[in-house]
Formats: sequence, structure tokens, C-alpha cells
Amino acid sequence: MITEVHKNQYMEDGYFVVDDLLPPAMFAEVEAACRRVKAKVRAGEVDVFTHWSTPGDPWCIRGLIDPQFGEPIFAEYLLYEPFMACCRAFMGEELRMGWIDLRTNPHSDDFPGGWHRDIEKDPSLQREMEILNKPIVDFRWYLPLVEDNCLQIVPGSHRRNRTELERDCLVNNPHIDLPDQLTINLCPGQVAFWSGNTIHRGTMSKNVERLTLAASWAKYRLDEPMVKEVDSRFEWRLSDRVRAALPPALLPYYDRWYALQNV
Repeated sequence: MITEVHKNQYMEDGYFVVDDLLPPAMFAEVEAACRRVKAKVRAGEVDVFTHWSTPGDPWCIRGLIDPQFGEPIFAEYLLYEPFMACCRAFMGEELRMGWIDLRTNPHSDDFPGGWHRDIEKDPSLQREMEILNKPIVDFRWYLPLVEDNCLQIVPGSHRRNRTELERDCLVNNPHIDLPDQLTINLCPGQVAFWSGNTIHRGTMSKNVERLTLAASWAKYRLDEPMVKEVDSRFEWRLSDRVRAALPPALLPYYDRWYALQNV
């Protein structure tokens, strides 16, 4: 389970890795579901929302909880108590739905993901620290179903301003190597919890299988403002069919997300 050592590593370095968090039977079920999802998307049978490397060649598959995929294990996975307990340890007791998607290697070309942070691209130094010093409102994790050496981060970069080299990289040259970059090497079943405020990238080779389930929970706040515009990546979740297919335990978290959408 999550320890003070994990919490301290997350606050200092921006990530930590846990072994054997998912029981073998659930791991096997999740892996099989991910392989079915990838096969359906590549065959053109289902496309809820997919990020394509080239036409017909996906690298990120969203919509996993949409009933079009017919895979209820993904909702069960989101509700798995050890994940929720970990998120509560960092964000407090009240949560709302985050996201879940499948990261996979394209088959036709390598996919050299560029360095970025999941914040404004080029804020001022003062604005940058204002953002980085805010409480954690989104807590994410990766579960690799096969060995995964794709995720790279710059440890500790979620706590400080960018260096001049890092700023040039994020703004102008996102594919260069950085001096302090670290590859997070994951074996199947290990779980990496990491901060999107770190400088990070994901690189994939067409010749190396990637099958990694990415997910998050978000902090629920009574004063959270409605979004100005619905994120196109999640518009599919507004459908009545999606809510109707969710297990009862997930509905309160879904409804908290839905209430923030400008619809």
C-alpha cells in the first residue's frame, strides 16, 4: 500500500512505483479487455475517441467505459479501492471522475512524443510557480500490461521553474534529450503514479509492443467553476448511453464531472 516514503518521493521527484497493487485475476481480465479494445479500434469496429499516429494507426484510445466497447471491467478498475485510497491520500476524501485510456504503440511508424507539462505551454516565471504550487487536483497512474519503457520525466521539475534549456525545449525543440531525464522502466503489473506537472514525454517504437492503461481521479471541490467549453476528448461521456451503462457506485463521481460541463 501507499507509505510515507511513497508520498515523500512523489512530492520530491514527482513519481513513485508500486508493485503488485492489482490481483492476478483482475490483471488478466484487464489485459484481455485492453487487447480486445485495441483490436476493435484497429479493425475500425469501434471509435469513441481515438488519437491516431496515422490514419487507422492509434496510439491513445479513449472511451473505454463507453458501452460500445462492452468492457465493464474498466469501470470496475476505476473503482478499485487501492487506487481510490491512493488518490484520497493525496487529494482528500472527495473525488470526481477523472479519465481512463489505453496507450499503445502505432504499427506503421515510431511515435516520438515531445517534452511537455500538462499546464500552460509558456507561462511567466511567476505564473509558472503559481500553477505548480497549487494543491493537487488530478492524480494519475499507469498500469503496464506488458513491459513499458516509454515514459520519461525530469524528476523534481514539478517543484521549480524551468531552466533556460528546458524552456527552449518545451517551446521550440520538444524532441531533444534533457540532462536530468529519467526513463521509468515498468514491468507488467507495476503501477507508476506520477505528476503531469513534471516535464515529461512518452516515446513509442513501432517494433516494441506497448499496452499501458492510463487512469486518473480528480479532486471534487464545491467551488470548482464550470468549464468554459466541453473538452472534445470527453464529449462522448455526455451521452445518456454512457451514464446508463455505469455501475451504481461510479454514478456519483460521474455526476460530479457532468455538473461541471457547459451543456
